[in-house]
Order: sequence, then structure tokens, then C-alpha cells
Amino acid sequence: MEIINAVFYIKEDQRAAFMAAVEPLLASARAEAGCHGYHLYESTEEPNRFVMVEKWADQAAIDAHNQTAELQHLFKKMPEFAAKPTEITVTHQGE
Repeated sequence: MEIINAVFYIKEDQRAAFMAAVEPLLASARAEAGCHGYHLYESTEEPNRFVMVEKWADQAAIDAHNQTAELQHLFKKMPEFAAKPTEITVTHQGE
């Protein structure tokens, strides 16, 4: 299983727009083949710092996910939303 942690630092005045873009992504990703979990969390210590935790069966599932309209829309809007660059970490969970 492949696990992705994406940390988003969102501008305070863009929070509502970010959430509006993320909600459809959460719903669609959870229905995708190979998705074993897709959740967004907000830091309790740093407002507007979010972590997306994604669990995928394999790289092929990630590749398909990366082409979805919902994720492409979020990628396109991130320059408007972001207070600083997104941090992405990919790890592998062995059998």
C-alpha cells in the first residue's frame, strides 16, 4: 500500500474556497478503485494547516487519481489558496 501525506498551508481568507474545492475531491477519491482511505485533517495547533492522508493500493491507483478532474481543479487553484508550498510525502506500507 502507498500512503501519501500532503500538508497544505492555506491563507486565512482562502479557507472557504479551499474547503469548497476539497469537498468534491474527498467524495470522488473515496469512490475510486484502489483507494483505501482519503481523509483531510486540520491542525489543532496551527489554524489553516491541513493534512490530507491518502491510502492507495498501488502506484497505478495513484496515477489514475492524479488525472481526475477534481484533483486537477485543486492543483490549478492551489496558487490562490496556498500561504506556502504544499509538502508531500509518499511512503510504502509493506505486507
